[in-house]
Amino acid sequence: MSCRDDSNPVDSDTEMAKIDPTKAKEIQKFTHGRPLTTCRVDPAGKYVFVGAEDYGIYRFDLATGDKVAYLGHDSWVRRLDFSADGKTLLSSGRDGRIGFWDVEPVDVVQVEIAAAVAKTEKEEAQPAVMQLQVTAAKMIEAHQGFSRWVHVAPDGKTIVTCGNDKLVKVWSAKKMKLRRYCAGHGRHPWAVMIHPNGEEMVSEDIMGEIIVWGLKDGKQRSKIDASVMTGFDLKFQADMGGARAMAFNHDGTLLGCAGTTNVVNAFAGQQDPIICIIDWGTKGITHHLRTKDNKPGIEWGVHFHADGFVVGCFAGQSNNGTVEFWRLDEPAVVEPEGEVGTDSDVASDAGKNESTEVVNPEKTKPIEQKPFHVVKVDKAVRGLDFTPDGRRFTIACADGSLRVYDL
Repeated sequence: MSCRDDSNPVDSDTEMAKIDPTKAKEIQKFTHGRPLTTCRVDPAGKYVFVGAEDYGIYRFDLATGDKVAYLGHDSWVRRLDFSADGKTLLSSGRDGRIGFWDVEPVDVVQVEIAAAVAKTEKEEAQPAVMQLQVTAAKMIEAHQGFSRWVHVAPDGKTIVTCGNDKLVKVWSAKKMKLRRYCAGHGRHPWAVMIHPNGEEMVSEDIMGEIIVWGLKDGKQRSKIDASVMTGFDLKFQADMGGARAMAFNHDGTLLGCAGTTNVVNAFAGQQDPIICIIDWGTKGITHHLRTKDNKPGIEWGVHFHADGFVVGCFAGQSNNGTVEFWRLDEPAVVEPEGEVGTDSDVASDAGKNESTEVVNPEKTKPIEQKPFHVVKVDKAVRGLDFTPDGRRFTIACADGSLRVYDL
């Protein structure tokens, strides 16, 4: 999820009260030849952009189904975002680069894709096909290794990124000039978001460490103890990634972090999905959002809907998936299971920056919350986004399908 925070309340004319997740119905399905990695709806609600394992970005027209390829990355694209005016698409990829693309490109060329030769006697050769495609307006080298995340500030003036060089970087959006970089994560940061107040940003790494930074000075302001959301595999001594996605609600009072916990064997997919909800005022975790059936897998996205519910997308160990809906004001339906973290989990990092406060304001356990509704999907779900009016959502699946649901 990669998933955005465009959950601003809408006018009453849209009759948001009539939105009912329990009536979610698939209304469209687009296909691609390779597994998808993420999806985003453009701010005008006309297109859905997806990343795919063939290194491409693809734009689907929701009205016509027309497909255009955006080619320029040399590896998978995981995160997509848009400029404040909605005219430019930004992408971050495993090649360490950030791409800039015209949402409505002037030059779209038609190219022939060579025929695929049959590898076996039983397999049929695929004929050559024509493909519409565009190239990047600009590509920059942002990070050494995987550039995991790109996010545009609400005012459109600043862009933040993070990557496998363990750095969070702040750029000017106008010229994409590096303003500063922030060092402090001990492991790879997976996501970084600018708070709606425009004064702070927050990043999370694959061990579940969350750092709050001053946007203008780049200094650490606090650390949030989210060590429950770790991706460290003790059996194989490997960092598989605990955090996967991050989003604020519309007013910035809540932060959602999606990923994994209780890793047993990450290579075999034996880990529990989780979404942590953080109260921005206290910097404490208020809720652990859990899946309905407790199956192992990964939460790939989190979204705060304007109607008051939280949405997540799940990829299961058996390659199936779900889209799940929670209400934070509902009573807990499961009992807490064990401790969710101690002061010692982050004490070793506290000394890295004397100005950093490790936040664990309340020793109470977060509420363990089950969803009030689940949409089952026959393939793993890797990305989720909503149309601007909040009435439809799209999911990117591991079988190469992009699916659209109406609420």
